Amino acid sequence: MAQHQRSRILVCSADTFLRAYQLERFPLESFMHTETAERLILRILSVLTLVVFTASLSAQTSSSSAAETIQVDARAQGTPFPHFWEKTFGSGRAILALRDSYRKDLHSVKQITDFEAVRFHGIFDDEVGLYDPDRKPVQFAQMKNTMAAPSDNAGIYNFSYVDQIYDGLLEQGIQPFVELSFMPKKLASDPDSIHPFWYHPNVTPPRDYAQWDAMITAFVQHLVDRYGLHEVSHWNFEVWNEPNIDFWRGKPAQASYFELYDHTALAIKKVSSRLRVGGPSTAQAAWVGDFLRHCKEKNIPVDFASSHVYANDTAKDVFRATKIFHATRWSAVPSARSTTRSLPRLFRPRLSSSASTTPATPTSPTLLTPSTWALGSPPPSVSATASPRP
Repeated sequence: MAQHQRSRILVCSADTFLRAYQLERFPLESFMHTETAERLILRILSVLTLVVFTASLSAQTSSSSAAETIQVDARAQGTPFPHFWEKTFGSGRAILALRDSYRKDLHSVKQITDFEAVRFHGIFDDEVGLYDPDRKPVQFAQMKNTMAAPSDNAGIYNFSYVDQIYDGLLEQGIQPFVELSFMPKKLASDPDSIHPFWYHPNVTPPRDYAQWDAMITAFVQHLVDRYGLHEVSHWNFEVWNEPNIDFWRGKPAQASYFELYDHTALAIKKVSSRLRVGGPSTAQAAWVGDFLRHCKEKNIPVDFASSHVYANDTAKDVFRATKIFHATRWSAVPSARSTTRSLPRLFRPRLSSSASTTPATPTSPTLLTPSTWALGSPPPSVSATASPRP
């Protein structure tokens, strides 16, 4: 209504000027060579321009209002809106967590922000020392001719640094957001295919998925044995990092990543169905719709969907569209646990029970977001909708 009233006022103003000109209250001919005439002409043209623009805007507003109706029941029961994006911090690679300076910084940030989880690359990197199929027990000179027990570092897996990294986080009340990356060199399909990061992680698929599966199961089982299933079941296990760009050399990229995810998810659920696993961990919300469809069609467990968006990403980069998309319906489902313990992730669509052989724990909080924006029609497994507004 205000738009139409403003239009009428402007039209009256235009009529006033036109009537003044027609009635020769300001005879234009007598001012043709004066500054007054120029100002009068400019005023008339300006007002007419405003009239046309305002009428057009009013028509667009009326059309938009007719096409879209939003009803809000202010008396309806509200639902939680946990700011999960404020609960997780990213940091440098895993091995840095052993530094005293890192732990001091972590303590300071925790005191200031009270964040809940930290995510970093490289828990499987060779510098952490988890995987080495050729590892042999160390025999020091003073151990010769003794019956000493074998060293702890005997065997394929060595969890010494893994334990120190995660112990340091948990001692400060911070959960790991476990990014499962990158590829140990001796397990890589191409040991020489490295990422340009200065510490050069290997970003190729495993040469043997049976060995990868065994490593994942051993890794997760160790965490459960050390920290307890109740604790670890509140962590997120995210498969890899940004496979849609240069952090993944599998060919073709999407299909080979889905194969990695399938093996990893099943290996984790082999330890316990209560453990949380998700992906596709892409940059700029890529592959999310395809990933969820794949998991549903192949009956692969998925507890959350994740992607990474940076401050310099544009809406076109993220939504793959030139139009701005607006959510028309979305909500959050309350949890039996405190919503402040909501698991940190970028997207967390709720899946139907048929999407996974191991449905999410009933007490797990579920945040429904319009995660299928500009990805075509939402797959049946996603309980969120988004619609473009003209």
